[in-house]
Amino acid sequence: MNRLKLEFERGGVFYARLLEDEAPKTCKTIREHLPFEYLFYQSIVSGQALVTLPPDLTVERENQRVANTPAGTIAFLVRDEPILVPDEIYIAYGLFISRGLTVDSRQPVNVFAQIDEDLGELAGVGRRVLMEGAESVRFSLA
Repeated sequence: MNRLKLEFERGGVFYARLLEDEAPKTCKTIREHLPFEYLFYQSIVSGQALVTLPPDLTVERENQRVANTPAGTIAFLVRDEPILVPDEIYIAYGLFISRGLTVDSRQPVNVFAQIDEDLGELAGVGRRVLMEGAESVRFSLA
C-alpha cells in the first residue's frame, strides 16, 4: 500500500494512505507528480479544510463525493471551466463539505487519500493556518 507524507512548513508531519482501489487514476497522477509542494490556505467556503490551486496538476473525475468526508480526507476538485471552478486540492481537518457553483451549491471532489492518525494534531495545524495564514505543504511518497 502506498502512502503519502505531508510536511507542513511550520511543523506537522502526517501520513495518508492512498485510496488506490477507490481512485486509481487520481492516485496514479498524484504519484507521478511527487514530490510537490504547494501553498495551502484556509478554505473560505468548504468548512474546516485547507485548499490550494495547483497550477501544474489536473486529474479526471472519479470517486466523487460532496459530503461524508471525514477529517483527514484529501481530495481533488476537478476543474470545471463552464462554471469557473479551478483545480483544487483539499486537506480536511474537520467538517468539510465541497463547495461550488452548482445548483445545490456543492461541487463533488475526488477523494484519493486519507489521514487516519494524529487527527487532533491535524486540526491544530488547520487552526494555525486559519489564524496565522497560508503555509507550504510538501507531498512525497512515504
